[in-house]
This record gives sequence, structure tokens and C-alpha cells, in this order.
Amino acid sequence: MPQEPLRMGVVGVGLMGERHARVIARIRGCILAALADVDEERVRRIAGELGAAAYTDFHTMLREAELDAVSICLPDDRHLEAALAAAAAGKAILLEKPIATRVDEAVAIVEACRQAGVILQVGHLLRFDNRYASVKQAIDRGDLGEIVHITAHRNSPWTQGPSRYRPGTSLTMHVAVHDLDLVNWYTGSRPVRVYAERVRKRLRDRDMDDAVTAILRFESGAVATLQYSWVLPARSVTQLDARLEVLGTRGMATVGTYHGQSVLVATDDGADAPDVHHGPTLAGQVKGDVREEIMAFVETVLKGGKPLVDGADALLAVQEAEAIERSLRLGTPVLLDEARAR
Repeated sequence: MPQEPLRMGVVGVGLMGERHARVIARIRGCILAALADVDEERVRRIAGELGAAAYTDFHTMLREAELDAVSICLPDDRHLEAALAAAAAGKAILLEKPIATRVDEAVAIVEACRQAGVILQVGHLLRFDNRYASVKQAIDRGDLGEIVHITAHRNSPWTQGPSRYRPGTSLTMHVAVHDLDLVNWYTGSRPVRVYAERVRKRLRDRDMDDAVTAILRFESGAVATLQYSWVLPARSVTQLDARLEVLGTRGMATVGTYHGQSVLVATDDGADAPDVHHGPTLAGQVKGDVREEIMAFVETVLKGGKPLVDGADALLAVQEAEAIERSLRLGTPVLLDEARAR
């Protein structure tokens, strides 16, 4: 087991990778030792600012840098190679969500980490959000009784998602996996069937969905409805319309309201609901769920134990997302066992 200070590297220093690097650089008991990214100018600039070594190839970083763990923040469909290389090098892995965009690649990552005996935590950061965690506690205490129905909304402006991603990027894999992981966490039950419908209007030319509505049935009898989109107007007050309702036989719980995540700032030029939960930068430091997630990973690596979001959890969310995609293609309900067999 590694000893404090934990020496960490970051693979990929885009928007999320830079956030990870800045958090790691300030965590007590942790050293940001190295960064890797194909953008040489960017990685050298950030590494120089944070006092880390810079690499343009993560394989070289894994060979040359003295590391105990890595945070992998590459694009969703490029997780496999880096995760397999890190596992083979014996490094503990914090891997951004989704674990992969294909079930077979997700399985390969989970198996590689198991065989190498390395810790794998996947970055489903909503589990580290106090709002969602408090709902989980209420469920575990029995306050809500048996779960009857969960409704989740996750919508963002087109300028925050599709305009920054490659044509063909999956709305379901990139956005819905957040709420898929939440409903799995809350129900504690295996999904058995999904059905989904899509809308393609504004983003049709980019081969991307505007919005999707999916219904999931679980072995427990509970049902979840997920509605998610990324075509809110560019000048939408909120940059993230995320809402959740859990209804049980004895009570209900809700998270979020439209027009923001608790704070609204209005001026003569307009109004804005800034992110104050997931990854806000306050007084020059990245706060919120991202920081809590990374701190939990560091503690798990140093002290041992099971990550709050392990490979099996992350794999299930991808299996569900893949089943939703299949339902969208076929226009029919899809059984999860049938989807997992394909």
C-alpha cells in the first residue's frame, strides 16, 4: 500500500483534467508529480504553473515518472488504452466517467484492474454531492419506504455540450450515465428492461440527439424516468438544469429546481446561475464534488477499502446506456440480459 505523500499523475489536461490537476496539487498528503497531454504547449504551461513534470505521451509518463496513482481524464472513447497501461504499470486509477463508451471495453478495464490488483474508482461525481448523498441516506434509513418511482432531468445549453464535442457524440453515454448511476445507487436493484425515445432537430446535422427520454424497470418493481438534453438556449439562465425526485411508499425526496443550483446572480446584462456544487473555482481553488471525489480516492488508496464507485458500478451504467441506445435504434423495449449478451 502506498505511503503518504501519494504521488499522482494526470492523463489528459482538458477542462476536467486541469481541474483534477489543480485539486491534486493542493490536497494534503498528495503530490502532483506529472501531467500528460498531446497538446505540448498546454501541458507544459499547466505543469509549470503547478510544479509538475510534463509529458506528451502517457506511456512515457508511466515509465519515467515516480507515481503511485493516476487520474485519467481523456475523452470518453479513449479510456481503454490509458487504463490498461496504468493497470499494467501497477498504478491506482481514478477514471473519469463513463468508464468507457462500449461495454466490452468497460469489461476489459475492470478485468485488467482486478488482475493487476489495483484500485479503480470511476468519476461518477454526483455520489460525492451532499445533496444526492443525503437522499441516499434517507433511503437507507427507510425514511421513504420502498422506492416506487425516480424522475431525473439533466439538461444543458447547446453551447456547453454539443458545440464542444465531436459530431456523433452520444448524449446518453456522456450525460445520462450520471443519473443512471444515481438510480442504480438508490434502488440497489438490477435493471431488467429499458425503453427510450429520441428527438433530433437542432443537432440532426451533427448526428447527435437533441433530447432523450428513457424508462427503466428494476427487479424490485421500481421504475425510473430519465429526461436529458443539451439544446437549452445559449442564454439560458442556468448552465445546468438538473433535477431529481424520488418517490417511495412512505415519503419523497427532491434535489434541485429549475433556474439554477441554489445561487442566482442578476445584473443589467442578464442573469446567471453559477455552478456552486460540481466544480466551482473559488478564491483560486477548485471546490465541490470534484474535490470531494479526488480526496475520497486518495484516502482509499492510502488507507485501503472499496471505492464508493467501483468498476462494477460503472460497468452497469454503461450496460444501461448501451441498452438505451439499442432501444433508440430499434424503437422497442430492450431487456438488459439481452443487451448484455450482445
